[in-house]
Amino acid sequence: MSIKYVHACRSSRSCHEKNHICQIILDRDLGRIKDLVRESRYYCKNCGRAAHKKENLCNPSKI
Repeated sequence: MSIKYVHACRSSRSCHEKNHICQIILDRDLGRIKDLVRESRYYCKNCGRAAHKKENLCNPSKI
């Protein structure tokens, strides 16, 4: 049985990763968001946001 890594972020306010969409939204960098969510392949199990790369989400899962 393997153990899956789950990022410590539990909400947008607890995220401190500069490349996570939840943090980018708090920074109000909406132009950057548009590029990151285009052709989304993953969604965040914590907040439900979607992104093209899993590196931009706290707890990614494939769509």
